[in-house]
Amino acid sequence: MITHREWQAVKIGIGACTGYTSRLIQHERQGWQLHQAREYTTGAAAYDVEQAVLGRLRQAGLIPFLTSDTMPNGWTETCSAAHVTAVEVWAMGNEETRNATEPYAPRVGDRPRTAVLIDAEAAAAEMRACGYEPLVPYPGRTNATWPSRCMTCGHEGRPTFSAVRNAGQRCRVCRARETQAKRAATNAPKAREAMRAAGLEPLEPYPRSQTPWRCRCTTCGRETSPTYSNVNRGSRGCRFCALNSATHERASAEVRAAGFEPLEPYPGRTTDHWRCRCSCGTEVATRLSSVRLGTTGCKKCPRSGGRTDPATAAAEARSAGFEPLEPYPGKPPTVGAAAACATRTSHSP
Repeated sequence: MITHREWQAVKIGIGACTGYTSRLIQHERQGWQLHQAREYTTGAAAYDVEQAVLGRLRQAGLIPFLTSDTMPNGWTETCSAAHVTAVEVWAMGNEETRNATEPYAPRVGDRPRTAVLIDAEAAAAEMRACGYEPLVPYPGRTNATWPSRCMTCGHEGRPTFSAVRNAGQRCRVCRARETQAKRAATNAPKAREAMRAAGLEPLEPYPRSQTPWRCRCTTCGRETSPTYSNVNRGSRGCRFCALNSATHERASAEVRAAGFEPLEPYPGRTTDHWRCRCSCGTEVATRLSSVRLGTTGCKKCPRSGGRTDPATAAAEARSAGFEPLEPYPGKPPTVGAAAACATRTSHSP
């Protein structure tokens, strides 16, 4: 027997009073308070007393008081505290308990009156028949999670024996794969039409929208693997026909036109480093994407405003009245150093 001060309600029910998942603790989280409790030898005895009390309350037109919106679980067993008190309802329960014969005799109905014991080996056999291989012995309760391995896909889960036996619960991974397969079969005709419209001929069955799909480009004849989602959004399906990719021959022609001689095969992506020799003789590691943007990547090449050629630097120094005493260091002298040198030279005897 529990009461709710804010809702001005009284409720009678049966359930475990201990454990994290007990109904009493669940009701207490909603603001219910325990008024009285009694233990019965069997769940059937408690059920019959509860039904007898609820029958008397129904005849008096006192239940249900709350609605399913307010209390989804157990609203049919509530009554208004303004019409009947918790003490009066508890007295009805005591009277029904005393009226029960000893030993307890079940009332009418086919409800089980004793706990059903499940044989561990029989339960394991039922799990195997449903496609599960138990990893631990039977936990002892039908609603307890039972670590098992799916015999189809090998996924390890924790189904309950009651869900597998009564509801036919199957492996969630297998269910997800079947759902994806059905969705793929439904979308396959539309996906093939979209790929052909983009100039791609599929070479394998439609996988999924986010999975690379092996196709052959009808323009260049090369094999590529775009995703249906990218093609459906309007992107270029063939990476070879797009500007962001190239073959070895095409890439080599592009870097030669920019003044580089490849020293190794094309790495395959425009953003990968590619060892080449610049027209100035310097070995560099440039990118095809940089070449397409107009940057050479050669720091020593005069074409890119890089370092000056040593012979040219020496000739410029002599024309300015200086005789180099060491090889060109590779960096232009600062303005302060050049001025000091010019000052010292003008005052020399």
